[in-house]
Amino acid sequence: MPTFKKKTKPLSPARTLALGFLIIIAAGALLLFLPISSKSGSFTALEDCIFTAASATCVTGISVVETFSHWSIFGQVVIMLLIQTGGLGFITLVTFFNVAIGKKLGFLKATAASGDLTMTGLSATKTIFVRVVALSFVIETIGACLLMVKLVPAYGGYGVFMSFFTAVSAFCNAGFDLFGIEVPGAGMAIYADDPYVLAVVMLIIIIGGLGFVVWEELLAYHKSKTLSLHSRVVLITTAALIIGGAVIYFIIELTEPDVFSQYSITQRIFTSLFASVSARTAGFSAAPLPTVNSFSKMFTIILMFIGAAPGSTGGGFKVTTFAIIAATAWSVIKGRSDTQILKHIVPKQAVYKTLTVLCLSLAFAISGTFIVSLLNPDNDSLDILFEVVSSFSTTGFSTGVSENSGVATKLILSFIMYVGRIGPVSLMLSFAGRTGGEKSEILPQGEIMVG
Repeated sequence: MPTFKKKTKPLSPARTLALGFLIIIAAGALLLFLPISSKSGSFTALEDCIFTAASATCVTGISVVETFSHWSIFGQVVIMLLIQTGGLGFITLVTFFNVAIGKKLGFLKATAASGDLTMTGLSATKTIFVRVVALSFVIETIGACLLMVKLVPAYGGYGVFMSFFTAVSAFCNAGFDLFGIEVPGAGMAIYADDPYVLAVVMLIIIIGGLGFVVWEELLAYHKSKTLSLHSRVVLITTAALIIGGAVIYFIIELTEPDVFSQYSITQRIFTSLFASVSARTAGFSAAPLPTVNSFSKMFTIILMFIGAAPGSTGGGFKVTTFAIIAATAWSVIKGRSDTQILKHIVPKQAVYKTLTVLCLSLAFAISGTFIVSLLNPDNDSLDILFEVVSSFSTTGFSTGVSENSGVATKLILSFIMYVGRIGPVSLMLSFAGRTGGEKSEILPQGEIMVG
């Protein structure tokens, strides 16, 4: 009697992404749990290991233990590798190694799995994945070499490792640092008066946050002399957010003389610019600008929520999503029937997907804030909102809620970081079953009053 083998359906790209990140976080947590990972040679609390592994893999940067003071060299290497893996993206790495052994995985499948729903019509070959990984390593190496100019004279051989750690963390928009070697928890503040270090780190953050597609087009610009609509929107919106954010932060410094009275005009300019760059998912802090008062917290929440570009190492609901929403609102005000950006019509499907990303992102951020508020009734609501948005946007700024919270809150914030990294749409797709195409059913048109 013939036997029939039951065909197992392959995992969808969205489920592969979701499961892959979970496996990486779990493996990282187990490695950090080992006594060899801590400087004391003892076991670290499991919830702190899970939180740190999630924060590193999701390139967030929120720390519940001081990175330099608590973790050994082994633990620091584990964190750096988790940042690198999470920054480049699980699907990108899997695709790169599949290409290396001759297997194939379509670019559009990987794009869909990354939750990059606002990009349509992009065509690419498998070589883009090799270029992504190779170019990432080249940028990180150059950044590390530039940082060695300052760090090696100060810290000797360990300065070489610090340079690579900082370059990887900056490029992946992670926000982890080892500058606790000077003052625990001080972060980049020890270089607030060093424009060179701030400029190098800012440049690495910006490059990492632009996205792989923009890199490709910028590198080919000398031949093509043209950029796609996507790249132009990313570059223009990113520049506007950086400059606008820096101006607002500079004004905040002027209104807080008690905090910034010792800062020179050069320091104020660079720390304002650095805060504006870092607030959109990097999380490095050279001054207490993001959390100095309630207004700065609210403004930073907005920048964190917007985030970086699609297909980049950064998080947030993306600059292109923000641009399409703003353009849609302006088109409605102007009485246009279609969304227009830079003399181009944005397809309605892209607008729908953009609204979906925004709605789901808001839903997760608001739900997370409610849950964390219930568990921490003594904390300020604005601080909790700040912490949740920082986790969801994988930024890494903190008001201290994570560090001073219980096990349940740390696990919830870890899950929020996980959702923010893989994307709320990808998470929904990973749970959704396979659906058929739209039925050719004629439905009546309805009228609904709006506004």
